[in-house]
Amino acid sequence: MNTNAFGHWRWKPVDIIVMVAAFILFWPLGLVFIAWKFWNDRQPKPTDLEIVFRQIGERVWRLAEAASDELRRLFGQAGVSRETGNAEFDAYVRRREAEIAAQKMALDEEIAAFRDFLARDHEAARDAYDRFRRDRSN
Repeated sequence: MNTNAFGHWRWKPVDIIVMVAAFILFWPLGLVFIAWKFWNDRQPKPTDLEIVFRQIGERVWRLAEAASDELRRLFGQAGVSRETGNAEFDAYVRRREAEIAAQKMALDEEIAAFRDFLARDHEAARDAYDRFRRDRSN
């Protein structure tokens, strides 16, 4: 309970931490928290901040699970057929997927070749710099 034997409200360390954090993040949040604290402490059965956070966390968790289930339902599971029933369109989609996969492989090879070139160029630049330093020291 948030009140002592005399009926006065009291602040717990978590209340103070949340209030300070709210003021630091966005000062109206701090004012909202103080207003909630005064209102809550004058209720017949005041609620601890820990219980409020737990309830909010449970609601967010349920919403996330529902969203995950909905996304799974919308986009289907792996291995589910994507056939539309239109044979020509399905064949076109398969051809395009094969073309895109081939383009991706070509791009991956190009990226690997460019990275090799950069590594060789970097090594050559380092060698040139080392030769320059040796010539300057002599």
